[in-house]
Amino acid sequence: MQCQRDVSISAELRQVANGFDYKVLSFNAYDVNGYRFHTTRYEQSRPNPRTTNTGVFTPGTDQEEYYGTVEEIYELDYRGSKALNPVIFKCQWFDPAVSRKSHQLGIVEARHDSFYLGEDVYIVAQQATQVYYCPYACKTDPRLQGWYIVHKVSPHGRLPRPNPDDYNLNPNTHDGEFYQQEEGLPGMLEIDLTGEIEMEADEEWVVDEDAANEVHDPKDLEMLDGLRLGNDNDEDEAVEDLDNLDSDDDTYRPDNPDHEEY
Repeated sequence: MQCQRDVSISAELRQVANGFDYKVLSFNAYDVNGYRFHTTRYEQSRPNPRTTNTGVFTPGTDQEEYYGTVEEIYELDYRGSKALNPVIFKCQWFDPAVSRKSHQLGIVEARHDSFYLGEDVYIVAQQATQVYYCPYACKTDPRLQGWYIVHKVSPHGRLPRPNPDDYNLNPNTHDGEFYQQEEGLPGMLEIDLTGEIEMEADEEWVVDEDAANEVHDPKDLEMLDGLRLGNDNDEDEAVEDLDNLDSDDDTYRPDNPDHEEY
């Protein structure tokens, strides 16, 4: 009753305070924030799925990061003067205390066999960010067994929102890593990976004038001179043909010397 009498409370808040209808709509898929989410049950029923859309992430109010999977998708109906139909996700969260984070590599790892035991398993759909979990290719290392690397998915058709800190970075006060080329250094980077990949460089791409072989065999020298003289004779014959060409010839056209009449 106090909620209904207090004029400082908005009509929408009064409508929410009255509760929602016990009958709700359920969905197998829902598009929000540039992502398409599927429930785990629906995705497991798809034959040979080429994508996975059940991974979800949301930051918690306790400064923890929660990763999990979408179990159910509901649309609530708050009866009243305005249409209030928020969509919520019921999620199976992994235990954030068990996850591993490597700040140096920027990697987050989660275990699918660790479950969050709290009761706050619901989030509003607009709070969801899609992720997918990639298992390690190595199946024999006990340090990697059961762990999945978390990858955040880029929203479809949306560019990441710019951060003002990206444009106001002060290298003198920045605490993180800052990469800047020193003054006076040439703007060129050369990396030699020959020793790293244990491969020999292709000598066809190496130009070394000092490494050229001299020809001393008389037969080879004679053959090279013949080739050189043959090229010179061909050029002389081409010049003579042009000089002997009669400009009064009806078939000659200066604008198209290769033109032929048929």
